[in-house]
Parts: sequence; C-alpha cells; structure tokens
Amino acid sequence: MSRQFIKVPKMWQVCLAEKKADGPTYRVALYLLDRSAWSEEVPLGNRVLEKHGVNRWAKWRALEELRRAGLIAVEARRGRAPLVRVRWTC
Repeated sequence: MSRQFIKVPKMWQVCLAEKKADGPTYRVALYLLDRSAWSEEVPLGNRVLEKHGVNRWAKWRALEELRRAGLIAVEARRGRAPLVRVRWTC
C-alpha cells in the first residue's frame, strides 16, 4: 500500500518557488521528502527516478539546484548512487 500524501515543509515550498524550479527538480524534491521520512540518508539511483520521469542528467541538475538552495547535502560516491541528506531547517 502506498502513501497518498507527502508533507512539504514551508521552507521547501518557498525555496523551490523562488528558484523557479522545473518539473524534474520538483519530482526529485518530492521523492526525497517522501523517502527521508524513513531514513536519514537517501540513496538516489537513476532507475528509481526514471520511473518518475527524471533522467540521470536531470537528476544531477536537480540535486545541484536543491544543494545550492541549502535544502540537501549530497555525498557523491564513485560508481554508486549518491547519498542525499535532507535538511529540514536552514
């Protein structure tokens, strides 16, 4: 059974709106918020995001945009999916 709602912190709403985030960035943001409720660090593979219509290039652009906004921290791992830590406060 899947959950029907994802809570989006006001800080994230404001930051994404100010940055005029595109569709893939919103999809990555919502995925991260959903998964971070279960784990402190979220591995972000290409295949899982392809199911949400985000290719690997758009994934990295979205991660960089979210990182610059201060919403996430990214640990790049050579040959493996990056680990993403969601920040709940600035």
